[in-house]
Amino acid sequence: MSRYETSTPRISFGLAAIALSVVTFALTVILPAHLESGSGNDGSSALAQSAAPKVIEVAIIPSRIDVTAPCEEAMVYEPAKRVRTAGDRES
Repeated sequence: MSRYETSTPRISFGLAAIALSVVTFALTVILPAHLESGSGNDGSSALAQSAAPKVIEVAIIPSRIDVTAPCEEAMVYEPAKRVRTAGDRES
């Protein structure tokens, strides 16, 4: 049985895959991050700081929360007793 050999070498497919991966990564991650960084001269950061929400103090009534749960009985760590079966009994 003869094996199928592609006309284009596998190395070129590998290099093309790596190149496309780098381009995809650059377009989806690096370029948007670079565009968002900006120079900071447009005043948008000052606007964002002035529009920050004010801190609101909240009182919790009641100021104490009691949690109750049933207590479990203490565990006893003893080996289980062996139950004698009919085959264990001697006549």
